[in-house]
Amino acid sequence: MSYLAGIDQLPLACLQGRRCALLTNAGALAADGSRSVDALLRHGIDVSLLFSREHGLAATAADGADVADDVDGATGIPVISLYGQHKEVPEDAFARFDTMVVDLPDVGVRYYTYPDTLFTVMEACAAAGRPVVVLDRANPLGAVVEGPCLEEGFCSAVGRYGVPVRHGMTLGEYAMFAVRKCGLAQGVDLTVVKPVFQPAVAEPLFTDFGRQWRNPSPNLRSFEALCCYPGTCLFEGTNLSEGRGTDTPFMNVGAPFLDSKAVLEAVGRREFDGLALREIAFTPETNKYAGERCGGIFFEVTDVRRCRAFEPALRVLDAVRKLYPNDFSFRAEHFDRLLGSDRYRLGSESLSELLSRAEIQSEEFQQEKIDYIS
Repeated sequence: MSYLAGIDQLPLACLQGRRCALLTNAGALAADGSRSVDALLRHGIDVSLLFSREHGLAATAADGADVADDVDGATGIPVISLYGQHKEVPEDAFARFDTMVVDLPDVGVRYYTYPDTLFTVMEACAAAGRPVVVLDRANPLGAVVEGPCLEEGFCSAVGRYGVPVRHGMTLGEYAMFAVRKCGLAQGVDLTVVKPVFQPAVAEPLFTDFGRQWRNPSPNLRSFEALCCYPGTCLFEGTNLSEGRGTDTPFMNVGAPFLDSKAVLEAVGRREFDGLALREIAFTPETNKYAGERCGGIFFEVTDVRRCRAFEPALRVLDAVRKLYPNDFSFRAEHFDRLLGSDRYRLGSESLSELLSRAEIQSEEFQQEKIDYIS
């Protein structure tokens, strides 16, 4: 089986003779292991400008850290950061390119900030009359949909549109959905170069790609961590550690006040679809509780195809919330934006009601998205 991302399908007629800007990072590699910018240059494409987003062009900057403009050391091409001084494409940058090319390794989870970056760039290019070409990549988590939809009033960089937590779309498909369903960037000239599997695979996951894992951002260090991310990222919105500062971020959660055995007893089960909950103790080197020993829960992926992390993560969170009412706390605004609603945090929606709503909405979206991404 072979997998061709958009960058592997060069040369492309839509890029020939154009001055191109490229929105990318170091995680966007061609099949031969070269960076997308180097692959474009090798095929004679004029790349005059690079854009980067959160984590920077090298994909190593800490989450939320401002990234400065720079120059790519290997090519000498200027790099404009959209996660620092500039939040949008500077107006004077449009004089330096004809076409915006996008090759970003998205992860298929609503919390990730790369789709919002693409949407912002698409809006700017639509206004400036510049076409956008997305060199698409397969969604490493496949077409599976999981979790509740974002509700109106909770839009942010970690979720702009009303899609489930795990939305089952590639970055290019998400762009098409945003244009056709949500009215994004009206009039934008959008081309999506779709990834190709040979032979065709019904529901490919990263394990079908035949490629080595490359961190799309510093704390997603394995495919197993990404499998957990649709659930464990919610702990960012609490005072529990989500494992940053350890060897397995997003696979273990905990706090100094947490008793692992008591939490698992309160959850009532340890085995879920493709995932098991285990007792753990860890000491983060950085981030929350740096240098403090934490009792915690380890999310062990037992089957990547069956893994559904949203429900077990919410069950752990709910158990901690009830066991430690004086110790546990929410980072309210951030949690609500991640979950896409404030009803659970405020107590107007129970855990069972939330999980029921998530199941219904994810099933409905699985069918709805097909009409917009074909």
